Amino acid sequence: MLSMDSVRFIISSIVLFQVGMSDRMKSVGALLKTAAAKSLEALRGKKKADAHRSQPLPGTDRIYSRNELHDYLTSAMLQLHKENPTLHSTLLLLDLDRFRNINLFMGYSFGDQLLGLVAGRLTRGFTDRVVVQTGDDEFLMLLFAANPLELAERVDQVKNVFAEPFAIAGQECFVNASIGVCDVFLQHDNIGQALRQADLALLSAKHMGKNKTIRYDASQEGPSFNRIHMETELRKAIFSDQLILYYQPRLELSSGNIICLEALVRWKHPIHGIIPPNDFIPLAEESGLILPLGEWVLRRACRQKKEWLDAGIIDYQIAVNISPSQFQQHDFADQIINIIEEAGVAPDCIELEITESSIMHNMENTIAILDKLCKKGVSISIDDFGIGYSSLNYLKHFPIHCLKIDRSFVKNIHSDQSDLAITHAIINLGHSLNLQVVAEGVEMQSQLEILKETKCHTIQGYLLSPPVSAPELELLVSSMRLTLHEEPSAQADIS
Repeated sequence: MLSMDSVRFIISSIVLFQVGMSDRMKSVGALLKTAAAKSLEALRGKKKADAHRSQPLPGTDRIYSRNELHDYLTSAMLQLHKENPTLHSTLLLLDLDRFRNINLFMGYSFGDQLLGLVAGRLTRGFTDRVVVQTGDDEFLMLLFAANPLELAERVDQVKNVFAEPFAIAGQECFVNASIGVCDVFLQHDNIGQALRQADLALLSAKHMGKNKTIRYDASQEGPSFNRIHMETELRKAIFSDQLILYYQPRLELSSGNIICLEALVRWKHPIHGIIPPNDFIPLAEESGLILPLGEWVLRRACRQKKEWLDAGIIDYQIAVNISPSQFQQHDFADQIINIIEEAGVAPDCIELEITESSIMHNMENTIAILDKLCKKGVSISIDDFGIGYSSLNYLKHFPIHCLKIDRSFVKNIHSDQSDLAITHAIINLGHSLNLQVVAEGVEMQSQLEILKETKCHTIQGYLLSPPVSAPELELLVSSMRLTLHEEPSAQADIS
């Protein structure tokens, strides 16, 4: 981006060169001047926003230097222990989950307002505490209490800060946090050690799927170093032959037929065997490997579809998950179309599963991307529907054909009236908009019976079939003896 001085120079140059120009060239010059003026205004806005962002959030201090943070915490500990030497203390590191996506899809102004609201909740209602913003979306809290039990209760109170939605510009937004916790003792001069231990606990929390609160223990020392090694191994896996696809069928309830297969990636490590996605997908997202990984999944799914078609054995649509990072690429639609065409399959053989959060930023651009894909014949479904952003306005604008009810609602529909009501409402919404509705995570017969009563179109889950390899699926389809069987929820897959 040009500097403000550069843009000012361009404007002044245009003014000078307009003298003696023809009317036509003056018109061109006027357009250039207008564009440059807009750029200058944008730069001023960015400078103002950056200046605003550099100010500490209300009730907090902002310290990014680890040395300064060490001195700051030591001073705070000395002061509070001087007033009450018997206080117990604990250190918390909080990292807002997927905050980068919020900035990307909702805008930086929205993200800044959200940070302010989070800081407000962290600073209100807690006495004897220190709150520091240690990164754009990371906070440190130093909590004090009279005894360990009271201290544990205060940690629980911090977790509850994220239980309620944050209201911004008339819209509710839920945000979760990964939290690393460790004890800190002033008399042992272990502030530096405590900061490192809280970092390790936070890494463990994020590795376990985020939205977790993990207390430090010595067993985390090994995994923290193994994580770097695992990233290297994953990079090798993508470009060697260690990844495989499993397929989980969807069943149309009205006909009893399989109509679609969701492609789910597995890592077949030469030493550790099959590694499930929840052990490496978060790492791929954090490291940027999700882009080549996502491309590999789509290419392999298309090739498998082509192989099945050529063999004349399986003719189901294949659904592929798309990450937010993939969707935000400027040439996303062209990439998808090129990969499908290179594989030699029809675009209507492929469905893209996209989360709500991926499509909520820049509506005009999102509509253009989805329109381009749909005009080619690619189907679009909204994955994990119901847990993302609360606005439903996009449903009537976006060319989508399917809603996938998140498994968190389906899980307890037989025992929780609220989950049942939400599930029923989503199904009715789908009916009214002429959209197919898929219930994810169906594991019990009681769930299936309720979904039949509520006229759900399609189900997916362990009750029907777990994800299986391509050869296993071929055997399953050839025998056509697909039975509904219960599986323990602990085996539930990421989809």
